[in-house]
Amino acid sequence: MNRKFLRAAALVPLFCLSVLAQTPDHLIGITRVAPSLRSQSHANCAALNQCSPAGFPDAVGLPEAAGGTAWDPTTGGAWITNGQVLAKVADNCDYQCAPMAVPLPINAVLTGLEVVESQQRLLAIDSLGVLHQFSLHCPPQHLSACATGLVPTSPRQSTSGLAVDEGLGLVFIAFVDFATDTNVIVVSDLAMPCQPRQRLQIPGCSSTTTPFGAFTGLAVDWGRRILYATDGRRTMAIGYTPTAIGIGITGIDCCNLPVATLDPMIGLAVRPGRATSLGSSCANGVCPPCPMVHTLANDPNIGNLDFTLRLADAPVGSLAWDVIGVGACGLLSPVIPPLCGPVRTGHLLGIVGPVPTGGVVGGGVCDGAARFPLPLPLIPSLVGTVISAQSIVLCASLTGAVGTAMSNCLSFELQGS
Repeated sequence: MNRKFLRAAALVPLFCLSVLAQTPDHLIGITRVAPSLRSQSHANCAALNQCSPAGFPDAVGLPEAAGGTAWDPTTGGAWITNGQVLAKVADNCDYQCAPMAVPLPINAVLTGLEVVESQQRLLAIDSLGVLHQFSLHCPPQHLSACATGLVPTSPRQSTSGLAVDEGLGLVFIAFVDFATDTNVIVVSDLAMPCQPRQRLQIPGCSSTTTPFGAFTGLAVDWGRRILYATDGRRTMAIGYTPTAIGIGITGIDCCNLPVATLDPMIGLAVRPGRATSLGSSCANGVCPPCPMVHTLANDPNIGNLDFTLRLADAPVGSLAWDVIGVGACGLLSPVIPPLCGPVRTGHLLGIVGPVPTGGVVGGGVCDGAARFPLPLPLIPSLVGTVISAQSIVLCASLTGAVGTAMSNCLSFELQGS
């Protein structure tokens, strides 16, 4: 019975039409005065939405460089700090990790955050130029610290942002002077993050009428080799390419948000795009008509060894497989008996499973669920690959009758950010 099912699933057809792989990525950052996690698009130069983490403290009265934001693809959440307190929140600002004080040297505040998912590390730079490494647990454990030598020599000079290109193995630290709006990016190797090997002074923007201020946050889309920076209200995209000593700048583009009075951001991160869905669930035979939903449990970032797909509202007491394909979900795909509907994935890459859907004693017939681990190794050449996934469930009764159920199909792009 199972062999027949697997043979049918393996006959994935070529599709004629496909859907977009995902929604666009965007920038996010925590704000200073009334702490909110703001989302905005640099490409469209538009504020998108924001939410407020309940009880998270503001950064009023703290140094200008205080604060930071980092996106954690292993949980799909944002690490945020006002400089003294650290927390992690989901897209809706519900806490994944409650606010906690960060032990720091006297007179120091955190000025930048970054997640290195391939190393399961949260990196943080403080205003005295010390780079800290934490685990990604909740609460995070302090693992190590080293001095970068980026020590202020004037009252308004400070580190102010942190980003990591995992593909090239480079660390970027913003070192700025708020008195002169001078912005310097310091580059080091991820293997030796506290030994700077390059300093780049970043020029202003000819595309904006208002001079760009000192950076208050730094982020990177290393798959596209774009460094992003913010002065709190504007954003800057810095294209770069690797060189023998670090990076070379290939172009700079800036964006003025239409509302100049927005509460300034004190951190910056790239929020990866979300998967897109095609089709709906179906069932035949003894499978109940459950409203199965297939989603991503976290983000498909290269280096995320915890990447997982999940299935909810599935028939209980059954077996589930996830069909993985290369390419987006197809709009036109034939039905392959004994399946209840079309397999919409692209060219077959593999099948994950079987995974029992389980069930709760006393629960409903559609309370089943499954998780499909799909570790993504740090292979930079995979960035940009479009993947599709669709769940197939096999049901059986005590009399030996069988049936199948199928979920919606997901399309997503492997990302480096």
